Amino acid sequence: MIDSITDSTNGPEKNMSWAFARLAETIRFTLSPSLWASFDIPQELNWSKVKFEEASAKKVPNDLIGVYTFVLEPNIANLDLGYLLYVGMTRDNFRARFRAYLRHQQEERTKRHRVQYMLQTWPEHLSFYYAPITRSDEVKSVEDELIVAFKPPVPRAYPGRIRERFKLLDILNS
Repeated sequence: MIDSITDSTNGPEKNMSWAFARLAETIRFTLSPSLWASFDIPQELNWSKVKFEEASAKKVPNDLIGVYTFVLEPNIANLDLGYLLYVGMTRDNFRARFRAYLRHQQEERTKRHRVQYMLQTWPEHLSFYYAPITRSDEVKSVEDELIVAFKPPVPRAYPGRIRERFKLLDILNS
């Protein structure tokens, strides 16, 4: 966790990059079988995966809505392993959201520092998983359930009711 953006050898940093470089060393994951067991949604999710890169944009559907994740996949030692970093949703379409992240990746400054850091730090290791949801009124609740079950480390600003559940979990785990 980033406690400060002050480098003890150089004083306060004007550029946030130092703080986010430290983030790579300190990303914390919450692994909670009780949260996984409480995962309950109204439909089964059927996930598809593409590498997060410009060439994959045309493979992402432009006529479906639903939830998506960014997963960091080291691709080493022939081990099929990934770290779920981010959960999101779209009520527009997956391709539009995918392209928005591609643009976001190229920006120099953004208000979404943690998301930008994720996109810029591991571009060759990020995969974009998406699962269509047929009813638009269920998209947000499915996203919320995924966030509660996985507690992804990016972003740290969770919606209010989820933030309250996580505060309780943090208290129990401390």
